[in-house]
Amino acid sequence: MIELMRALTECGEGWSAWAGRNGNAMLRETLAEPWAATRISSTDSHPRGRVLASIMEEPGFARWMRQQQPAVLHRTYYPVRDMLGRSFRRVETLHDLWDERSDLRHDRGAPLRSFLKKRACHRADAVVCVSEHTRDEAIARWPELAGRISVIPHGVRPLSHAPEPAGVDRPYFLFVGRRGLYKNFAVAAAALAHSGLHDHQLLCFGGDAFSVEERSSLAQLGLADRVVQVSGTDDRLAGLYAGASALLYPSAFEGFGLPLLEAMVHDCPVIAAPLTSLPEVGGDAVVYADPARPDAWSEAMRAIVENDDYAATLRDRGRRRAAAFSWARSAKRHAELYRQLQ
Repeated sequence: MIELMRALTECGEGWSAWAGRNGNAMLRETLAEPWAATRISSTDSHPRGRVLASIMEEPGFARWMRQQQPAVLHRTYYPVRDMLGRSFRRVETLHDLWDERSDLRHDRGAPLRSFLKKRACHRADAVVCVSEHTRDEAIARWPELAGRISVIPHGVRPLSHAPEPAGVDRPYFLFVGRRGLYKNFAVAAAALAHSGLHDHQLLCFGGDAFSVEERSSLAQLGLADRVVQVSGTDDRLAGLYAGASALLYPSAFEGFGLPLLEAMVHDCPVIAAPLTSLPEVGGDAVVYADPARPDAWSEAMRAIVENDDYAATLRDRGRRRAAAFSWARSAKRHAELYRQLQ
């Protein structure tokens, strides 16, 4: 949402935002920027968990809304407590529906998130889906929303204009984000183990530290010293993208797939699963491999490493593909939707 607010400002659109008590580090950094400082209301203190914070912040948000009297309200997350009634025209963004799928749920909070998402979307005057895949899933589940849904993809911009050097002394593939459930991290590890690329590592940026089960599986694959979990800033991630042989993204379910575009904008080839929204985002700039076949991933990895011309072609396609997803375009489409609701 911060990128959308930035782009709306650059497009000359008026807006203001309520952040309330918020421990988001990126938001704190954003508040220091001139374009945001006077538009975002925040007390900049840490909430005690998302659910409790949502409940505690709602009265203050409702008072702020009555003072501001905006033409359109665009909430960034589905409220636990909703004190606004029907007095404001509303937009909700629907990123994905993974909580609605019982095969993907992984915690006791999923049913609550699913309920809040459904309630928010049904109360909205317009629903923005970030991909056609998300729209299709939403209509299949809630056909009564079909007339309210618009598809407006995310944009992408460089994570950093001063990327940190990767600081890695051997070639590597990159895996970004959480590794559990449908993210199919095991596929990436098995592909590396059987690729024959013995000089390559797999760097895992973000996510939690490796679990006991993950460490055991990596040891069985002979990868105990070749798969490393790392973390850091956007400057660090930008440098890792730029230095990687390829991003490995075998996820079986995504509402959008922003890491694909982040990799492309930093000249990193991408290998991804041909599932859900990923082909919609990746287009012809991505090498697609079936996550049920680690050998197909190994083959794709070797093809990129062993053929410099092929890798260069993928990088060129990636730059052109990423250019099609701009935050300026996304902001203009959001602004048009807001005006339609006024």
